[in-house]
Amino acid sequence: MALIDRWIAARFLANFALVFSVMFLFAVSIDVILQLDAYLEAAREAVDAGRFAAMWTAVPAAIVDYHAPRVFQFYAFMVGLCSVAAAGFTLTQMVRARELVAMLAAGLSLWRAGLVMLAVAVALNLVQLVNGEIVLPRLVAVRLTLDGENKLLLAQSFDPVTLEAENLLVIERDERGAAIRRIEAPRARWSEERGGWELEEGMAAGRSAPGSGEGREVRIDRSEPVAFVETDVSAKAILSRRFRGFAQLLSSPEIAALARDGGLDPADATRLVGQRFAGALVNLLMLVICLPFFLVREPRKMLQPSVLCAAVAVPGLLGALFLMTVKIGALPATLGVFLPVALLLPVAGWRVGALRT
Repeated sequence: MALIDRWIAARFLANFALVFSVMFLFAVSIDVILQLDAYLEAAREAVDAGRFAAMWTAVPAAIVDYHAPRVFQFYAFMVGLCSVAAAGFTLTQMVRARELVAMLAAGLSLWRAGLVMLAVAVALNLVQLVNGEIVLPRLVAVRLTLDGENKLLLAQSFDPVTLEAENLLVIERDERGAAIRRIEAPRARWSEERGGWELEEGMAAGRSAPGSGEGREVRIDRSEPVAFVETDVSAKAILSRRFRGFAQLLSSPEIAALARDGGLDPADATRLVGQRFAGALVNLLMLVICLPFFLVREPRKMLQPSVLCAAVAVPGLLGALFLMTVKIGALPATLGVFLPVALLLPVAGWRVGALRT
């Protein structure tokens, strides 16, 4: 790679990092403003537990603890838009410094700068594929699962092969949703014959509220051993319910396994897997479409090209995401998810052919 290629690539990556950081910090700031009470409560609990000495250290720690893993999720959604923005900033800087004029004077095509940034964008989208297949599936959160009898179940970990769960928690509730009994077990195993979980060293503690009125006292009954919990939340149901709400964050093998176990429609599974590759192609095609806005032969004001680029890139990327997500009539899922690629491909070809380099 020539010196000029390395220089353009380094500037593009620097601008990408800057744009991504600014947009991520902006999103975090909005969330902190809207959810400030929740962060203060979490920080207060951490201080009371002795993890931090004061609130001024606990609050930033709570914000970082929650949002740091979300960098990978934010990258998955914003890599395309940030690539277009980074290309715009890089080429605008080169136009102002007359560097594109110098390239033309040296006999280099304007596409030399564009191809370097396109190559870096390919690498960034490959990173996103690795991010989606390896990193994001490890960050999926486990939430409480509701069964048919209004009980809540939560396990620290679950092995789908042995059908065993660790640190199982079951909360039995009344018709109003108030907890009346809490069952805990360090280990539990699903029994298909009995229709429930067989507990190892399980203990149950009930709670009752004698009397009436708003000031009634709540009494915690004595703990007692319990060996079995009947529920319709089976081992397979845990997998299905856990993954159905955020299947787009799973790896391709996990999506395929979820569809095979009946937790996800096969067409939806095909669409989710196809989005990984179609989304990367859409990001690259949109970059090709937007590059000619900034690849100019004479120095000029770049405000108008920047506005036009934003008017094309933002609706284009959002529209492509919409087409990749929704079902389109009787069109097969495999073809439907790549429909935006088919629509953008001729536009990208036209933009490349119309550029005067």
